[in-house]
Amino acid sequence: MSSGQPSLWHRALFGPMPLAYPLAAICGGLYLVAALLTAWLGGSPQNLARVLWQPSPEILYTLGVGGRIPFMQGRVWTLFTAPYLHGSLPHLALNLFSLLQVMPMVERTYGRLRAFVIYAIGGVAGATASVLWGEAFSLGASGALFGLLGAIVFYGARRGDAFGRALMTNAAFWAGLNFLYGLLNPGISNAGHFGGFLGGLATAVFMTRRFGPFQDPRRLAFALASMALLCVTFGLGNTTSQVWQFSINDQAVTTDRVDEPVAADAHLLRAIVLVQRDDYEGALRNVDLAIRGGRNDAGTLNLRAWSLFKLGRAEEGLADAEAAVKAAPNEGAILDTRAHIYEALGRREEAIADYRAALRLIPNEPETQAGLKRLTGED
Repeated sequence: MSSGQPSLWHRALFGPMPLAYPLAAICGGLYLVAALLTAWLGGSPQNLARVLWQPSPEILYTLGVGGRIPFMQGRVWTLFTAPYLHGSLPHLALNLFSLLQVMPMVERTYGRLRAFVIYAIGGVAGATASVLWGEAFSLGASGALFGLLGAIVFYGARRGDAFGRALMTNAAFWAGLNFLYGLLNPGISNAGHFGGFLGGLATAVFMTRRFGPFQDPRRLAFALASMALLCVTFGLGNTTSQVWQFSINDQAVTTDRVDEPVAADAHLLRAIVLVQRDDYEGALRNVDLAIRGGRNDAGTLNLRAWSLFKLGRAEEGLADAEAAVKAAPNEGAILDTRAHIYEALGRREEAIADYRAALRLIPNEPETQAGLKRLTGED
């Protein structure tokens, strides 16, 4: 006998769509686009399973990976795109799983529009914190997810009852545990997590409203279990994201063929990765191609200057270093490059001045400290 209530299937198919679903669709759709572009622009037939498992970082960079390097190249819009891009299938799956766990709680608490604003601002705040902290590249929804955690902490604190205290304590505990995990694993964007958490919390403070009762003990048990599951999922997701950072497969790095429209960006990204591998010949070749393709900003010129310096061609690198400093006089890494070149050319006083200027901007950089100590004996 029908009770007059819509069935579970009816509610699922015809009821209001949970906010987590379209957000998951956006992230999943962009990931699929990255995988298909990887296969299409690869220059040869590619294994579909491989590109679905991990699209080319060059393609992801073009689609809008965030971080210090893209930001310094004028790609400010990556603050808005990076939270929706993911570097591998496990990275995507684990973040979407977390989204499906925590977003319904935030949506019920704050309402759909407010929940979306909290998520979006948390993502942008996390991407911005990654840039300010100096992380070379960043991507993924974890900053936005930490923004949701920040909103839950505020909600729990504002309620003040037993349920609110339990929710606040558990959300803060799991967020803190993940911050600690990030401190122990330097490949993880802890700055992005912290920025996202603060962004979500601040947004919740400004958009808060009076909340109705939420006292059902079964909901409390479900909320606490979700927090525990979320912690485990974040840990796994952060671990898999490390696989992507600064890792391009050998075929992608060594091939010279990259079709438009991603050629200049692809060569620049290859050059950055090759510098990380101490392959300065390969880096120089790719950065030259990037400059020919229109990438002549301060960061790119600095990369070529550093590659030339490491190849023992400091005289050639000086012009690029000076042009880079002229374009970005307050970038410590660029001043450090010119200081090394001045030192190699025997221009001691100029090298000392640049080392000191660089250390005012990046005070804990070991190579810069070592360079100044070589010339002056200063620690």
